[in-house]
Amino acid sequence: MFFISRATKTTIQRSFSTKTSTKNSYGRKYILGITACMSVFIGYKTWQWYETNMNKRLTPDRFVTLELIEKEQLSHDAYRLRLKGQKQLAENFPILSCFYIKDDNIQVMRSYTPINDPFKEGHVDLLIKRYQQGSISKMLTRAQLGDQIFVRGPIEEYPYQPNSKTEIGMIAGGTGITPMYQLIKHVLNNPNDKTERLWLIYCNKTKEDILLKKELDTLQEKHKDRLNILYVLDHPPSSSNNNNNTSLLEEKGQEVWQGGSGYITQEMIQSMLKKKENTFIFVCGPDAMLNHVSGQRARDFTQGPTTGLLGKMGFTPNQVWKLE
Repeated sequence: MFFISRATKTTIQRSFSTKTSTKNSYGRKYILGITACMSVFIGYKTWQWYETNMNKRLTPDRFVTLELIEKEQLSHDAYRLRLKGQKQLAENFPILSCFYIKDDNIQVMRSYTPINDPFKEGHVDLLIKRYQQGSISKMLTRAQLGDQIFVRGPIEEYPYQPNSKTEIGMIAGGTGITPMYQLIKHVLNNPNDKTERLWLIYCNKTKEDILLKKELDTLQEKHKDRLNILYVLDHPPSSSNNNNNTSLLEEKGQEVWQGGSGYITQEMIQSMLKKKENTFIFVCGPDAMLNHVSGQRARDFTQGPTTGLLGKMGFTPNQVWKLE
């Protein structure tokens, strides 16, 4: 038999203990390293998902950046822009709502009404008219594909409820057509909305300035029994249906303007009405048009009194809503 001294035995035990301890230490460090790498990877993927999804979700609480993916010039000063968003629950998108667009360089913002359903379609379609004094409109019409646009919304402008009105009238000018188009589409495409009549008086400078005319004419043709549209121009084509020589002009191949001309009149509004007491009217357009038709909103952004043509015709603030 071999005998190992106590000192030798102790040395051997310490040697094995040290090797085991070192091995365990390396194992712990390896596990900690893997855990740290996985944490970083998961954190990055979470951030990436948030940037791709949650940070692009439209919300009235904060601005998000959406990419400009399409741009189409409609007239000398009007454009259709498409911003890439993402699909959300369509039923959560309020009718008669707008988005605020801001210029992050000068911290100025302006509201625009989409002409589509952004939640259902996953993108925002805007009609932009360039104004000489409009910093946001100039920024948007100069934007290039791929640019990031700051957007906040939707912001509900009026709490519309189906079947709450018997007759809905709309008076619009320029890009003020966008909330009207949004409302018309919603009412006519909703089988549960039994609103009996819709009418629209749409004012522009020239025929070329009429936005969404093809879409509006298609809706009117499809829903003749419910939708009536009157186009009014400051400067109509060289002839109009007020002339007695319409047949002669048509024979010469000249265009005969079938709409109204000049300023909106009480007679124009009256021609669209069926029963005044059952009618609710929305108004949206330039300040000059609002002053003439209904009066502007109050300084505190409430609706204010109903003045202008509608006030003279006896419409009350309970029958008129001025959209932004």
